[in-house]
Amino acid sequence: MNEAATESGIYGSYLRNIWRELQDNPALIPALKKVVDTNNDVELASKLAYQLESLGLVHLTRNKVTIRCELYRDYFGSRLANFGEGS
Repeated sequence: MNEAATESGIYGSYLRNIWRELQDNPALIPALKKVVDTNNDVELASKLAYQLESLGLVHLTRNKVTIRCELYRDYFGSRLANFGEGS
Protein backbone atom coordinates (compact mmCIF):
# COMPACT_ATOMS: atom_id res chain seq x y z
CA MET A 1 0.00 0.00 0.00
CA ASN A 2 2.96 2.35 0.44
CA GLU A 3 3.32 2.53 -3.35
CA ALA A 4 -0.38 2.52 -4.23
CA ALA A 5 -0.48 6.28 -4.85
CA THR A 6 2.60 6.30 -7.09
CA GLU A 7 3.13 5.94 -10.82
CA SER A 8 4.50 2.43 -10.31
CA GLY A 9 1.76 1.40 -7.88
CA ILE A 10 -0.98 -1.08 -8.62
CA TYR A 11 -3.43 1.74 -9.42
CA GLY A 12 -0.96 3.82 -11.44
CA SER A 13 -2.60 3.37 -14.83
CA TYR A 14 -6.09 4.01 -13.47
CA LEU A 15 -4.97 7.14 -11.61
CA ARG A 16 -3.09 8.50 -14.65
CA ASN A 17 -6.24 8.13 -16.75
CA ILE A 18 -8.24 10.18 -14.25
CA TRP A 19 -5.44 12.76 -14.12
CA ARG A 20 -5.64 13.10 -17.92
CA GLU A 21 -9.41 13.63 -17.66
CA LEU A 22 -8.81 16.38 -15.11
CA GLN A 23 -6.24 18.05 -17.35
CA ASP A 24 -8.71 17.94 -20.24
CA ASN A 25 -11.15 19.89 -18.06
CA PRO A 26 -9.01 22.53 -16.32
CA ALA A 27 -11.96 23.98 -14.36
CA LEU A 28 -11.90 20.81 -12.26
CA ILE A 29 -8.29 21.31 -11.14
CA PRO A 30 -8.85 24.12 -8.60
CA ALA A 31 -12.07 22.46 -7.42
CA LEU A 32 -10.31 19.17 -6.69
CA LYS A 33 -7.40 21.02 -5.08
CA LYS A 34 -9.85 22.69 -2.70
CA VAL A 35 -11.24 19.27 -1.73
CA VAL A 36 -7.83 17.59 -1.41
CA ASP A 37 -6.42 20.38 0.74
CA THR A 38 -8.99 19.95 3.53
CA ASN A 39 -10.43 17.18 5.67
CA ASN A 40 -13.77 18.98 5.89
CA ASP A 41 -16.77 19.04 3.60
CA VAL A 42 -16.35 21.55 0.78
CA GLU A 43 -19.06 23.39 -1.06
CA LEU A 44 -18.47 23.62 -4.80
CA ALA A 45 -20.47 24.89 -7.73
CA SER A 46 -23.05 22.24 -8.62
CA LYS A 47 -21.54 21.49 -12.03
CA LEU A 48 -18.04 20.98 -10.60
CA ALA A 49 -19.31 18.82 -7.74
CA TYR A 50 -21.26 16.66 -10.19
CA GLN A 51 -18.29 16.28 -12.55
CA LEU A 52 -15.93 15.26 -9.74
CA GLU A 53 -18.53 12.81 -8.45
CA SER A 54 -18.96 11.40 -11.96
CA LEU A 55 -15.22 10.72 -12.07
CA GLY A 56 -15.59 8.87 -8.77
CA LEU A 57 -13.28 11.25 -6.91
CA VAL A 58 -15.69 12.62 -4.31
CA HIS A 59 -18.73 11.79 -2.22
CA LEU A 60 -21.54 14.29 -2.72
CA THR A 61 -23.79 14.86 0.28
CA ARG A 62 -26.35 17.60 -0.05
CA ASN A 63 -24.33 20.45 -1.55
CA LYS A 64 -20.95 19.47 -0.15
CA VAL A 65 -18.23 17.08 -1.24
CA THR A 66 -15.47 15.11 0.45
CA ILE A 67 -12.65 13.15 -1.12
CA ARG A 68 -13.68 9.55 -1.74
CA CYS A 69 -10.51 7.95 -0.35
CA GLU A 70 -7.04 8.76 0.95
CA LEU A 71 -5.46 7.16 -2.12
CA TYR A 72 -6.96 9.97 -4.21
CA ARG A 73 -5.86 12.61 -1.70
CA ASP A 74 -2.28 11.28 -1.82
CA TYR A 75 -2.02 10.82 -5.57
CA PHE A 76 -3.81 13.94 -6.74
CA GLY A 77 -2.53 16.08 -3.88
CA SER A 78 1.05 15.69 -5.08
CA ARG A 79 0.09 16.38 -8.70
CA LEU A 80 -2.03 19.40 -7.83
CA ALA A 81 0.75 20.86 -5.70
CA ASN A 82 3.04 20.76 -8.76
CA PHE A 83 0.42 21.54 -11.40
CA GLY A 84 1.63 24.09 -13.91
CA GLU A 85 5.28 23.13 -13.47
CA GLY A 86 5.43 21.10 -16.65
CA SER A 87 2.76 18.54 -15.70
